Amino acid sequence: MNLNSTFSGVSVGAGLSSGVSSVPSGPLTRPASALPFDATRPVGEMSMVELAQQLEQVTGWIEAHRVREREARAVYQAVANEVEATVKQIKDYAERLVQAQHRKMSSFNGLLGTPEQVIEPKNGDRPMVEVTLGRSSSAVHRGPVPRNISDAILAIWAMDRYAEPLTTEEIAEALPEVGYESEAAATSLRSSINQALAKLCRVGRVVRFRNDGSQIDIGDHTSRARKYLAATRLPEPTEV
Repeated sequence: MNLNSTFSGVSVGAGLSSGVSSVPSGPLTRPASALPFDATRPVGEMSMVELAQQLEQVTGWIEAHRVREREARAVYQAVANEVEATVKQIKDYAERLVQAQHRKMSSFNGLLGTPEQVIEPKNGDRPMVEVTLGRSSSAVHRGPVPRNISDAILAIWAMDRYAEPLTTEEIAEALPEVGYESEAAATSLRSSINQALAKLCRVGRVVRFRNDGSQIDIGDHTSRARKYLAATRLPEPTEV
């Protein structure tokens, strides 16, 4: 297996010059060795002794090249790990840039017709925020700013207008009403909602419902959920 031909034309060190150290010389950088046997000599011309000698060396030849292959894989994994760490740092930096951009843009909300007013917290509560949802909307959210998407989902059912089970699409549409904003694409947001709902269902804070409206037991891992509802919204059990 000629690994050098596999990586031909790719300068690993140059491609990763910004933020990633160059790759040390190793199995990917040294020239490929010649075949360990004379491929030009017809095997039919060999004597029985020569044939036996060649066969005895086959296992050693293969293992020598397998060693080179393992060394090459180790070098590749080292590069892959460095790249992954660098990409993560880049993404974290991008997230900080977006947050700073949002903070600066929020200072112009008054001019854009979407005022945001921070209300001083009392008794150690989290900051309160009042957000007007759009220029023509009169819906106003007053309450704690959700710390994450799970808190935001639960906050939806804390509003009087949301007392019934909701689909994931309806949950996504209601998130801005509780002050949760996301720049993610619709598919990514739905994926985050589904992950958060799965965690909330596992701990019993959210219950699942089938398409026919029947409730799914917390231990049922096969039924498909169509709608969700906060456990606090379930009706009180009637005494017999």
